[in-house]
Amino acid sequence: MQLNNTITITPPPFTNNIGQVINPPPLVLDSLDLVFNDNVKTKTVYAIVIGVPNSILLWSGDQYDNIGDWTQVQAENRLMDVLGNDPASALRALFPKTLEEDPNGAGTVLAKMIKNLGFTISDNCACKRHALEMNAKGNDWCVENLDTIVSWLKEETKNRNIVFIDMVARLMVMRAIKKSRKLLANEPVPVNDEELDNIA
Repeated sequence: MQLNNTITITPPPFTNNIGQVINPPPLVLDSLDLVFNDNVKTKTVYAIVIGVPNSILLWSGDQYDNIGDWTQVQAENRLMDVLGNDPASALRALFPKTLEEDPNGAGTVLAKMIKNLGFTISDNCACKRHALEMNAKGNDWCVENLDTIVSWLKEETKNRNIVFIDMVARLMVMRAIKKSRKLLANEPVPVNDEELDNIA
């Protein structure tokens, strides 16, 4: 499907198997290579854009019933409606979030601290999901929901048969928040542990 204007999509950075942060090259597109998936059982039609990891819902439920035997032109027009005025941003949003996108977020900082202790954080584990949530909701939310974050750590230590110490977990989370705030404010991060303990 030809686009009216060339668009550029910059996929998110990610860390490869040997610990290197990879910045994928941008996708410069003047057309979309499409596959449409029509599922009668679930009453859904999805558009798959080759090179973009997640699909786009075009019709479902009553809309699916009303559209009936849709045509390629109808599907392409519907896709452009769904993508809206900024198709590059809409397609970029279909890439999974990564911690590397927000290197200064409290979740990323905490994930690095956990990794430095020798624990693995995989793409599928709850640790990464929670770290992304911390990044998305921001440092003020993290402070207000400290108990929730500590409970996440408690659950993960239980799943991994690791001894959980509440005070240590709280200190780690508070340090991650403080370091994130300093990084986001472009301030030097103190190396003195005593200074890190004085969480604002």
